[in-house]
Amino acid sequence: MGNSLEPETENAWGGKRISAADFKRIRAAGFDTIRLPVRWHTKSKNEAPYTVSPSYMKRVEQVVDWALAADLNVILNSHHFDPIYEDPKGTADWHGGVWKQIAATFADRPEDRLWFELENEPHKNLDDSNLLETLAPALAAVRATNPTRAVIIGGEEWSGIDSLATLELPDDINIHPTFHYYSPFDFTHQGASWTGDAMPPVGRQYGGSGDAKLLEQDVAKLRAYIERTGHTPFMGETGAYEAHIPLAQRVQYHAAVTEAFAPTGIGICVWAYTNTYPFWDQETRKWLPGLRGAIGLPDDSVAPQPAAQPAAQNSQGPLLNPDLPEALRAIDGQLAGALMNDPSRLDWDTYGDQFKARGYADASIPGGQAALAFTVKKARENFSVGTTIPLLGEIKQGDTMTVGFFARTIKADTADGKGRIGVRFQQNSAPYPGFGDTTISPDSEWGWYEVTGRANRDISKQLAIVTLQFGEAKQTVEVGQTIVVKGVSSIVD
Repeated sequence: MGNSLEPETENAWGGKRISAADFKRIRAAGFDTIRLPVRWHTKSKNEAPYTVSPSYMKRVEQVVDWALAADLNVILNSHHFDPIYEDPKGTADWHGGVWKQIAATFADRPEDRLWFELENEPHKNLDDSNLLETLAPALAAVRATNPTRAVIIGGEEWSGIDSLATLELPDDINIHPTFHYYSPFDFTHQGASWTGDAMPPVGRQYGGSGDAKLLEQDVAKLRAYIERTGHTPFMGETGAYEAHIPLAQRVQYHAAVTEAFAPTGIGICVWAYTNTYPFWDQETRKWLPGLRGAIGLPDDSVAPQPAAQPAAQNSQGPLLNPDLPEALRAIDGQLAGALMNDPSRLDWDTYGDQFKARGYADASIPGGQAALAFTVKKARENFSVGTTIPLLGEIKQGDTMTVGFFARTIKADTADGKGRIGVRFQQNSAPYPGFGDTTISPDSEWGWYEVTGRANRDISKQLAIVTLQFGEAKQTVEVGQTIVVKGVSSIVD
């Protein structure tokens, strides 16, 4: 129920005031659970006994009881308890004092229908190293009045899936782990102003082979956690920001995530009901077509179809990039899109210090049987060192651009041992604007990786490049044959 009770005031962020009718509608659509984000710190005193506003507590009670009456399960959380992210130790007692009141208020609600989530998306100074210590007062307060009620805990860095690798839980059979899933971030959060300097540019499309590989890798991370701990997490949030992403792409994303994780048996909560990544349209008072079906619910609406990729054609058939030299036109004719580089070349320019590139040939290298080995001696900003691939044609605003390449990691000073390669389509002149920014993480075996972006500007043939960036990690990674095309979102398909 996003952007309702977690803003400073209800519906301040463009959501709507929750009514009993919302839960009847949600239940009728086939959902069985709602997650209710609530901001408590602005509605409570910061000194003992940390009194929560009685009128606010009554409002939360009203909303929870409406949902329970509609035969929905409820996850009630603490959302945006901002001081705890800055000063975990100094805020723990306040946070625990608030949960003492929440737990007492709801102690008589059915345990199988109402669960508590102690804190949404730990981040900044609240991480997995101090998480359990910080949440201990809240958990103790809950257990004093709700000794066996289910309690949910998520890990550091906004509870991303990688937080599961270091998330430890108290020895309590009724505690359950959660994670949130917004990968790839440069697709789901494109143009999201609240991300600040990390805001991904608009234009990223979803659905290439790189996206499929990322999903496969993330499902493997989940399975590894379940095998290691015996705990089965649930996905507390997933979705894609509607402001700059066509509905058809949002449907495609939800369907892909649902299908990929379904075999693990986990539950999923989607963000959100009717504001920011919405499923219900406030204006038309209808469910947005295709989204319910994408997550496996009954849906008789007609799902929007993804926009057709710009056809790379001329009057004689598939386009052959007119700017290509004669020697490359046979290759161009075998590709779905218009070839935009020379796949036989690896003599790319490099930039940055404490960085070297070495080329070599070997029959075991897939594709062109040659590769460049890039060694970074000191981790800095990702863009600080890299290589540039010249393109053989102009880019027009709205063009779909895809780059694919073979890559592997020789060694990397990263937590998962995988390399980090930033990829972007770019104008090779100051201030070096670009689009499609994506970071891939190759492992030790050769693999094929693709990145797709939609051009947000015109770039002339003379200035059009693809940049591979390596500065994020101390590492040695290898890149082999590389193909860039225009007009399609996947090369291998």
